[in-house]
Amino acid sequence: MWQLDINPPHLTSDEAALAYNAYSILETGRDEHGELLPLIFKSFGDWKPGLYIYLTVPFVAVLGLTEWAVRLPSALAGVVAVWLIYKISQRLFTPKLEIGNWKLEILAAMLLAVSPWHVHFSRGAWEANLSLTLTLAGICFFLRFLKGKRKSVYLSCLFFALTLWAYQGAKLGTTLVVVALLLAYRKQFNLMPRRQIIKVLVLGFVLVLPIILSVVQGQAGRLAVFSVFSYRRPLEYVVNILNQEGVGINSWQYIFYHSGPLSILRGVLNRWTNYYSARFLFFEGDWANPRHGAPDVGVLLLADLPMLIFGFLYLARSQNRNAKWFVLLWLLLAPLPAALSRDTIQGVRSLNEVVPLTILTACGSAYMWGFAKIRKLAILLPCYLVVYAFNYIYFLDQYWAHYPLRSAKDWQYGYKQAILAISKEQNAYQQIVFQQSYNQPYIFFLFYQKYDPKNYQKIASSVYQPNSLGDVGLVGKLDNTQFRDASASDLHQKDTIIVYDPEHPPFAELSQKQQDGIYQEITRPDGSVAFELLSWE
Repeated sequence: MWQLDINPPHLTSDEAALAYNAYSILETGRDEHGELLPLIFKSFGDWKPGLYIYLTVPFVAVLGLTEWAVRLPSALAGVVAVWLIYKISQRLFTPKLEIGNWKLEILAAMLLAVSPWHVHFSRGAWEANLSLTLTLAGICFFLRFLKGKRKSVYLSCLFFALTLWAYQGAKLGTTLVVVALLLAYRKQFNLMPRRQIIKVLVLGFVLVLPIILSVVQGQAGRLAVFSVFSYRRPLEYVVNILNQEGVGINSWQYIFYHSGPLSILRGVLNRWTNYYSARFLFFEGDWANPRHGAPDVGVLLLADLPMLIFGFLYLARSQNRNAKWFVLLWLLLAPLPAALSRDTIQGVRSLNEVVPLTILTACGSAYMWGFAKIRKLAILLPCYLVVYAFNYIYFLDQYWAHYPLRSAKDWQYGYKQAILAISKEQNAYQQIVFQQSYNQPYIFFLFYQKYDPKNYQKIASSVYQPNSLGDVGLVGKLDNTQFRDASASDLHQKDTIIVYDPEHPPFAELSQKQQDGIYQEITRPDGSVAFELLSWE
């Protein structure tokens, strides 16, 4: 939790929205749009599940509206996840695998605690990380139920349902985990009394009913926007295929080789295999999103590879069929929610994959130790530990020295600095023209200025501009701040500040840095310019 407010280097608009809505609930009992204790928050129009926001409320009450307050729930969830994987590994595998006095469950907990994937997503206000911890709790109580603690199944059902209240992607992700559990432990589950099964189903239905209703009412967040099923191939692309094939759209050649469903399936399979590639696992991680991990480091350490290989060898020879099939099924199904989106790779939506990979690596470390002892190669293990330590130090260097510099732009660095610079003399200006973008600049004003929620709720409906395409909307105005592109008529206006991104100036004259005005740059840690501020006296 060290420097949680500094690395990651800046709040994202989503983090600021989670924090400000928690602040609004604390102060007024309503969200930023004035809804009384909502279960799902409208926010930008992406309809955020409310659990993370409500968990943030006590932290805002104690720490104030700060970076620490919004990131601490995720960090604590990450700590709890380490304990939960300990309990899960303890219950999954018998007889116990050990390295000397180190049992499998201790190895699994240690590996998750240092996992680059899990460490990173425990440091930001990621709803997916909270959902992962709740998923582990659901699994833990399900395994406890299988050990004879019959009432634990209700707690398992509760925690699985709560994942849907924490993260949009859990609708599919949690379903796949439950499917993996039921398939792997179907014989034990079939012995469960039918009356108890009915009670569990009723409890689960009641807990997720509001989520189902929200989907029916069109509050599914951005799932529809990102889903691969929401996009049709361009007509020009289809026509080009038909011309190349020399056939019509109803021909068997088109249906069997080039049809839309086949194209979707091919794309899903391509993306699904990306999550098992060496590039993703060991070398680059989420290469399409610099925000999602340290540069030049995979979601696992390269030194994990030997243990992962031995983990698969152990599972292949393991007599514990239930645990073996559960881990393998979860590993196969975990990337599916990400593969069904249009993104080539996505480290957030595939976060569940970190758990089966960690368990496999823990099994492999114990199995590798036994393999080395039998063949009198134990002397090589200290050498391996040195290599592992070096690899982890390399990750720490990348994460703490290079990541804040290289990812600052992706973390929307500069909004805090620009707003604090403006706020010092904001009332002295008649208008502030702040460049509009889907980074949602208004939410940073609300957060960093600790804007009174009561005042914002009064104007929220009038300043919010919904998106006709179903994606997130925008806010056009906040007091004397207008969120829009500056125009030529704004130049040389006294009592006006223009704030814009120099990489995307609204018109050419602004990029020439008006020398007759007061000019200020907001720079990122790497020295690049995030915003330019212009004003005239």
